[in-house]
Amino acid sequence: METPLKLAFQRARATGNIDEVFPALKSATLYVVAGSSGPPNEAHDLFITKSPKNGRMCVTVSESESYLAKVSWPKRVISGEHLLRHLPKAMEIVVVYPDGGDYVTQEQMEWFRGMLGKP
Repeated sequence: METPLKLAFQRARATGNIDEVFPALKSATLYVVAGSSGPPNEAHDLFITKSPKNGRMCVTVSESESYLAKVSWPKRVISGEHLLRHLPKAMEIVVVYPDGGDYVTQEQMEWFRGMLGKP
């Protein structure tokens, strides 16, 4: 299935411009793998795992809870904007789809955080 975020990553690859991802990520409602089933929207309690880049850590997210069905940890619903604002700066994001995934690096996260104040 082609979700808005997946389509944005496809455009970004085609144009070589990661800015294509920002609007879709910012407005996305994301299911995030959490460390516990406590109160929602607390980024400090997300399940942190190894990133695809050596020596880095990430959180796993998806636009559909069903894409994370095989993950036994609880999931939380968090807006993409909330995640950008509250995820620790050293964290990265892996976005999961049924047929693969996409990856947002620390550097891209920092770039997107700088764009949050822009219209």
